[in-house]
Amino acid sequence: MVKNLSFKIYLPLIGIFFGNSVNAQCNIVDSFSENFDTYTAPESIVPTCWDRIALNGASQIISSTSPASGTGQIYQFGYGSGKTSIVIFPKLSNVNAGTHHFKFKAKANSGGGFLEFGYITDISDASTFVVLKQVIITNSTYDSTAEKTITVPTTIPADVRLGIRNNGATFAGYYWDDAVWEPIPNLGTHEAIDLSTVKVYPNPVQDILNISDVRDVKSITITDAVGRMVKFIEKPSTVLQVNDLEKGIYFVALHYKNGSNTSTKIIKK
Repeated sequence: MVKNLSFKIYLPLIGIFFGNSVNAQCNIVDSFSENFDTYTAPESIVPTCWDRIALNGASQIISSTSPASGTGQIYQFGYGSGKTSIVIFPKLSNVNAGTHHFKFKAKANSGGGFLEFGYITDISDASTFVVLKQVIITNSTYDSTAEKTITVPTTIPADVRLGIRNNGATFAGYYWDDAVWEPIPNLGTHEAIDLSTVKVYPNPVQDILNISDVRDVKSITITDAVGRMVKFIEKPSTVLQVNDLEKGIYFVALHYKNGSNTSTKIIKK
């Protein structure tokens, strides 16, 4: 394997650090499977043909601390205003084709919170990152809840790069491993869940939040506007008591038995 020829720029006045690949040998691919084991921890930052942005002192390395498999994994940490890290995937030929999904395993080291999955239009400009999904992570080990599967909408532009961002909103470091971009398997009738039919209402809500269908929901987490988990409901019913929540904005994440997740923003009156 030929290593990336790369450059790194540090701007001390604003505390920004960029690391960008400039390797002409990085071809556009239609799939990948990366367990980060061929890179030396912690010196290697991202794999060959990947990219990264780390702002204002955010930490992002390849770590050897109890990975999901093998010897390496990604680690992203940064708590505070502006402390953001983004790990950017290789260029994909089918990023918006609707034929593939992204799958990975993740854990948190301090209470949990969320990472953000999305895409970036300019790998030298963190502000061009667009969030597609907030990935709730409450487990501190690679347990049965660690694996996440995310489907990418066909409406995104064809020339963007997918990636994962820690926006510094939660006081936790996040490890993730076994990252795969793979074809979506054909689901059996029982496994096929139409997530669009599950409704969370009313919104705004005062005392009781309703979930229209919980047959395939394994658990529910509710986090506040800065990512702190305020409720965790295992084996939920269709009625959730939220009268104990203070007024404000919250995110209700439904975790399905097939590994899928959906997140809805609500307003508590």
